[in-house]
Amino acid sequence: MILLLVVSQLLLYLCLAVLTGSFILMIVPERYRPDIKMKKSYLIVAAIVIPIVSFVPVLETILFVSDRIGLWQALQMVPATYTVGNAWIFTCIGTFLLLVFLLVARLSEKRILGVVGLCLSFWLMLTIALSSHAATVDATIGVVADFVHLAAASIWVGVIFIIGWCSTNHHNWKAFLKWFTIVAVGCLFSIVISGLLLMGTLVDDYMKAWLVSYGQGLLIKHLFLLPLFLYALINGFLMKYLVSKNDSFNPLPWLRLEGIILFIIFTITAIYSQQSPAYGNYLSSDMVSPLFQFFHDADQINANSMVYFAPGENSIYFFFLNIVVIGLTIGSFLKKLPLSISFLCSCLVVLCIYITLMISIAV
Repeated sequence: MILLLVVSQLLLYLCLAVLTGSFILMIVPERYRPDIKMKKSYLIVAAIVIPIVSFVPVLETILFVSDRIGLWQALQMVPATYTVGNAWIFTCIGTFLLLVFLLVARLSEKRILGVVGLCLSFWLMLTIALSSHAATVDATIGVVADFVHLAAASIWVGVIFIIGWCSTNHHNWKAFLKWFTIVAVGCLFSIVISGLLLMGTLVDDYMKAWLVSYGQGLLIKHLFLLPLFLYALINGFLMKYLVSKNDSFNPLPWLRLEGIILFIIFTITAIYSQQSPAYGNYLSSDMVSPLFQFFHDADQINANSMVYFAPGENSIYFFFLNIVVIGLTIGSFLKKLPLSISFLCSCLVVLCIYITLMISIAV
């Protein structure tokens, strides 16, 4: 069931990103973006997938409740009385409206299609936020923060995915970067603020959360933001300079690489979001993450355990190794090495920083 939940969450994030990015680019005039070849059928499929994959958490709740009251009663009770069921019904309504609009709208009316489609996509995100972990802890801050977080990520990722994989050329690249850089910065700011609110709602102590799988996933996700920022700077500023100097230079592969990093972040989010963020007074040694146990003995860990920095000799060695690997990542771009090399260097940066943090803490 866990694997099904992870896959469903990942597909949900991807479908929302595809819809959001497509509708935004329909609103943007053609002179401000590359030419895009995107079939309406792709949007219809993405819309159909959303209520299917968002039903998986509802199914999990139904199966859990059915052990006490029976399957048939659970099928009736969960959609009608549980928040996760109510939210899914609103998701279905939003999807139905979106599908009807996609089927009757003409591609020649791109501006109207984009505006209405974007509004309905935000509706779907709001219904998903209503059933999130954060919403169960704080109904107001949790829903707002989760919605802003999901909306900002969908805008940023969606535009990158559609431009990176559906563009037929890189015309108007400077004009595209001029507005998208502002949008990306706004999305980044929104993600950081909403992410801090979500952490404040779900996690009492960030470092202590590293003891459990939820905290480990959160840490790895944050570490992958480092190469993401690097590629965002490359695509937002250096690519503008290179394109201005050489019109034949193709920036799309580097945008796709940024998209791959974002896909990895989506995958990590889908994985750790299925873990329980709560530990508090119930933390015991058997709840400690296997990743944490690889570096530290978990036998003596309990609810009163504290996590603190205690760097040693190995920490210093890995610190300098981090500097070398970061230098290799930057050098791979300057030397115009294959993108696969740059990607591997980026993953190595994350791995080295992660190991440095893990060996630099004590419990």
